Amino acid sequence: MTAWWTLPVGELRERARVVVVGAGAGGAFVAATLAEAGLDVVVVEEGHSSDKKPRNIPEATSRHYAEGSFRTSMGSNPPMPVVGGRGLGGSTLVNSALCFRTPESTLDEWRELAPGIVPDDDEWYAVQDQVEAVLSVAQTPDHLLSGNDRVQKDAAGRLGWSEFNARRNAPGCGGCGRCHLVCPTRGKASVDLTMLPRAAAAGARIYAGCLVRHVGPGRVEGELVDEYGHPTGTFSVDADHVVLSAGTISTPRILHDSGVVDPDGEVGRGLCLQPVHSILALIPDTQVYKRGATQGHVVDEFVDDRMIFETNPTLSAMFANLPFHGTQLAELLAQSHRIANTGGLIRDTSRGRVLGSINGVARIAYDLNDTDMARIQRVFRRGAELWLEGAGAEWVAFTIHGQPPARTMDEVIAHTPDDLARQRLLSYASHPQATCSVGRVTDHTGTLLELPGVSCIDASALPNNVGRNPQISVMTMARLLSSRLAEELGGTVQPLVPA
Repeated sequence: MTAWWTLPVGELRERARVVVVGAGAGGAFVAATLAEAGLDVVVVEEGHSSDKKPRNIPEATSRHYAEGSFRTSMGSNPPMPVVGGRGLGGSTLVNSALCFRTPESTLDEWRELAPGIVPDDDEWYAVQDQVEAVLSVAQTPDHLLSGNDRVQKDAAGRLGWSEFNARRNAPGCGGCGRCHLVCPTRGKASVDLTMLPRAAAAGARIYAGCLVRHVGPGRVEGELVDEYGHPTGTFSVDADHVVLSAGTISTPRILHDSGVVDPDGEVGRGLCLQPVHSILALIPDTQVYKRGATQGHVVDEFVDDRMIFETNPTLSAMFANLPFHGTQLAELLAQSHRIANTGGLIRDTSRGRVLGSINGVARIAYDLNDTDMARIQRVFRRGAELWLEGAGAEWVAFTIHGQPPARTMDEVIAHTPDDLARQRLLSYASHPQATCSVGRVTDHTGTLLELPGVSCIDASALPNNVGRNPQISVMTMARLLSSRLAEELGGTVQPLVPA
């Protein structure tokens, strides 16, 4: 046992006013809000603590990524990785600390989708200001920009495009670029360093290694597991109210696996993935690889076209997608310090669905529609323009299977035709949202319309996607919904930021 969490073994039997399933961005704010309101709270989390820092990528992915980072969507498209966190801190352990404020235009849409539930701008942003204060959100200073960030910033500047240094919750950032592997210096204000200790200080009992097998009104039960998923016992928690904060994928999956919701109903529908596609470039006479923030720069010139560009870390596995072989590949790897990478994120209009699991693996159905395919084509072309015309790149390469690099914009257009086949895309998603949306699936407290006594408060509660990295929006929604729930359960909500 540590100061604020416990790893049970053998048998755990608990009773609480509220049990919260999941200790990530949503669950941490729910637990702290309810506990500080005076309610008796138990938190159960499948993953473990990040106190023992992962030494490498395989160790990080096996311990702190959902399904060992092999979770994917299925459909007529190729499988798309759908990345999520696992552990005390959830995805905040392994994200890039990017903190985008919810756009006003998104809030306008949300109020249409969930009238009377999503508040006006003044109330929403007042809460968001407090969330950002708790997480010490600030703009990345120039001295922490990586080489990749600086190349993108300079290229956008030459083109006259709108750009900015990313806002991040990393007050102690040392620029090591290892955010995705759990911050080795504890410089990121993830919720295991901010909100979960607050919840524990207010009396919440937080348990790691609790793999939920069944939920229902008044009860949560499952297996105790070690950090590798091996069973070590069983647990159950009886409670007056259950809050699922297991994430956009696992929250509806658990409900379907438990057989407590209509399998043909709304739970699990409406999935947004915000697909990302990388555009790599060989930059002449430039040392792109220099220490700095993992993703410190953003281009938002085309936000009205529902796309933004964020600098992306380049992993060696990406080179496997390029049509280089033998000595040609060896020459490319020798120049890897000159390769820049930007990721084009789209605010998708496609909608997928999460169903129950098969052998513990979430079933995620998702197909890109024609509108999003056309936008992805424009992502490739705009990203190529950034590198070829803004940075003078020797060539650009896309995450399109079998596609050779392009050296001119004419070649770029030829490589990204209007009839580009979906099956050739090598897409990536790390921002699933909106499978248990307020107004459609739940009420003003996040409680299921179909199942009173059980709430869904995490990224699944968003009415649709934010169009940006969503963690601050998720936390804001979690704080609003859990404050309302606390009051309905007789609690007295305390300020998030003391006066």
